[in-house]
Parts: sequence; C-alpha cells; structure tokens
Amino acid sequence: MKLSYKNIKYVLLLGSFFSLGCSKLVDIDEPIDTTTTAKLFLTDDKADQTIAGMYAQMTIGQQTSIALTNGGATIYAGLAGDELVPNDAVGLVESNDIFKYKMLAENTLSESILWIPTYKTVYTANAILDGEAASTSATLTKAKRNDLKASAMFVRALCFFYLTNFYGDIPLPFSSNHVNNMKLTKMPQAQVYEKIIADLEEALLLHEEGTSQSPTIKTRANKQAIETLLARVYLYVENWEKAAFYANKVITKGPNTLETLQKAFNTNSKEAIFQLSIIPNIVGFHEVVYLTPQLPLLLLPVDAQGYFTEPDIFEENSPMLIPQNYLSDELVNAFENGDKRKEVWASYNPSANIPPYNGRRFYFPYKYKNAEDPAVSPGSYTVLRLAEAYLIRAEARAMLNETSLAAEDIDQIRLRAGLGRTIATDQDALIKAVAQERRVEFFAEWGHRFFDLKRTGKALAVLSAIPEKSAITKDKLVFPIPKNDIKNNPKLIQNPGY
Repeated sequence: MKLSYKNIKYVLLLGSFFSLGCSKLVDIDEPIDTTTTAKLFLTDDKADQTIAGMYAQMTIGQQTSIALTNGGATIYAGLAGDELVPNDAVGLVESNDIFKYKMLAENTLSESILWIPTYKTVYTANAILDGEAASTSATLTKAKRNDLKASAMFVRALCFFYLTNFYGDIPLPFSSNHVNNMKLTKMPQAQVYEKIIADLEEALLLHEEGTSQSPTIKTRANKQAIETLLARVYLYVENWEKAAFYANKVITKGPNTLETLQKAFNTNSKEAIFQLSIIPNIVGFHEVVYLTPQLPLLLLPVDAQGYFTEPDIFEENSPMLIPQNYLSDELVNAFENGDKRKEVWASYNPSANIPPYNGRRFYFPYKYKNAEDPAVSPGSYTVLRLAEAYLIRAEARAMLNETSLAAEDIDQIRLRAGLGRTIATDQDALIKAVAQERRVEFFAEWGHRFFDLKRTGKALAVLSAIPEKSAITKDKLVFPIPKNDIKNNPKLIQNPGY
C-alpha cells in the first residue's frame, strides 16, 4: 500500500498511537487496550492501516525529524567510519564527537536519532503482532494475518539488525507489554542475530503459505526483501553457505535486475528490492539536508559557478556551498579511474583558492536529489537493492573458494560501473575485491562501510590511521546505551568505555 494524501493524517496518528508507550524502551505506558485492538484488527482494510503506519513511522521518524531508518544510519555510521567528515563551521559538537571517537554516554544524537525512534518502530511491530494474535475477527482473513505478521517480523528484524550493529549487545523486546519490557537485560550479539534469523525465516514461511500482498510492491516486506536481509545476516555471522543460498534466490528467482546508475534509486527501480515511500511536503531525504550543499554548483551555468569560487563570494556563501558533512578524502580516493559511480552518484563543489579551503573539492553523495522536486526526486527511499545480493553472493563464494563464480558476481557490479572485469583470481584477492566494490558501491548508504569494517575486524586498523580518530578504541566501536534507559532499568548495563 502506497501512502496517499488521504490517509497520511490517519497513518501519522496511528504511528504515534502505537508508539505512545515507547518514548524510551524501558519507560512506557500501558499497551493498546483490547477495545482498540478489536477495532484495528477487525477487517483487512483496517488492519492494513497498521502496516502503513509502521512503514510511515520508519520514514517520518519523530515528527518528521531524522531517525535511524530515514537517514540516521547513513549519516552517523558514515561519521564513525571513514566516509564522512563534519564541517567544523557548522558547529555540531556531538557529530564531531562521533567522528573523533570522543562520544560520551550523554550524546543526544545517539539517543534521540538512533536508539529511541528505532525502538519505537520495534514497539509498533510488536503491537501489530500482539493485535493480530488477540483478534478473533472472522473478517480478518488468513492471508491478511500472514501479511501482518510477515511485515512486522521483517521490520522488527531490520531494526534489531541496525541496533545491534550500532550498540552491540541490546535488549530485545518481543511484545508490547510494558511490564516485561521494563525488565529486559541486554542480549549478546550472537543471540541477537539468532533472533533476527528466526524472525526472517518465519516471515519467509508466511509468504510461502500465502499473504494478501502483491509480490511486485516494493514498499512492503516482499519475499525478496526478506531473503536479501537473511542473506546479509548470514554473511555477518559467517554462514557462507546460507548467505550464498539466499542471495542466489534473490538473484535467480526474483524479478529484479540491475539498473543503470542513473535509475538505480528511482521509485520502482528494477534494482530496488525494498523501498520506503517518501511523503511529499511532509518529509524528504535527510541525506539531502545533512550531506549535500544548499547550493550544488553543478546546477548553475559554468560562468555562475566561477563567480561563487571568487574568494570574497565563496567566503560569504560558504555555509551554502559546503555540506554539513562531506565525503572524506579516503572515500573519494578509493574510486578507480573511470568508475562512473563517482561521476553519477557523487558530485562536488569547488572552493576558493584561499585558506583554509585552498581550492579543494568538497565532494558529496548525489544518490538522492531534492525529494520535493518531482522532476528529479526518486520519491522513494531505497533500503535494499539487487547489487547487495550480488556482492553478498560474491563474498560468500570467495569464502567457499568458488573463485570463478565469485569473480563473475564482482564483474556484474564492475561492468555496470564502466570498469573492466576484476583481475582477482585467488581467494584472498577476491575477498579484497569484494570489499573494494562494497566500499564504492554502497558509500553513504545505510552504514554498510562502517559495519563492514567492524564485522571483518579491520575497523581499528583502518580508522586509527585517520589523524582525527586517534582517540578510537575497541570499546568505542559501539555506541553508548542511553543513560536514561539505564536509570529506569537497573538491569541494563552500560557498554564498556562509557
């Protein structure tokens, strides 16, 4: 179901209602009462609004502010990794703290953008599961029940995946019962992954049993979305056989194909597997606000571009010309010569040849344009796409020493980018080749690079080589548990190093 103007207000209210009890994970009100549950889960149409509300909550965050699932993962994992550099002139102290590994337990960005909104979405997913289980309505069909459960389990699994990759061991609420949630302890990450896999495999079984959802709708947890996330999680736990198995299913059994670079992020792109709908005039792409300049000079005639690089003019307009966070030199230099991804998915503003700019180019990601302009807006926020399945299968095959097959998968991505076939032939070279492709394919996209560095054990070595990150320690690779939640629940223990 795609969000429309008619049901926007209802969906927003519904999302707020579901999450009323979860301003913090362990400090929540009473769950939805049985009367409300009976009304919401009485018919297919009414129950369908609960799913729409859950997805809208992921896009809108908190009153249209940034959250983990609408840009926060990209931005703050990018700062913690080696993709993004904060603009000191903007003066966002806590962003600088994340970038420099000087984050304190009181960091409000971690709490208000990553932790709280994501657990609110988990609460909404749990409320849907509890509501469906409590409903005895004969007019709520079996297919719609399966749809409700599969969607909620997929979203809950997606949220848990990102929470554990930011915070390590985390509490896992599996109901909307406030009493139980107030007593939760942290679960070790290995067990978190087990629970994520269990959710996804059950959601997949529900799809195979039959749901009311059209398999071609990309703004719902379709079968390919579940399989893609399963492949990713199996890759993270180093189950190479299952990672390759599920990635192969997505590639060979699904309807998706690789798009041109220009169309990869468009609404209903052939490459897109799972997207979140952007609501015009209500919420746009936060990457546009946080990662691109207010005035991209490439939109101006050439003579006008030169005008803005004149020293006095550039100095006066630098807040509009330099993004809040721009691409790091490490990332910009990682692209091979001739890689069209750098040309199509990134752009830059030149600067004046005066200190402290010294004529440098301020690169920024350009995967998403202005969401309020229908002429350039893709209109949807891409969460999962086919390129990931190819690179998951490539890495898994390399780990299984299926070298020629791994090379074929890498080549699918390289050829699309205008590059030649990989020269890697042995296992070690292929693993490095996959890591390189993942770095330049998924830059500024859902935290892939930061998480890849951590899961492969390379984070400390790579990040400590960046002078601004000299304060990095192993403990600081996970973010702090919000102090308010620890205060409200003595069973929650702060992560080491905070």
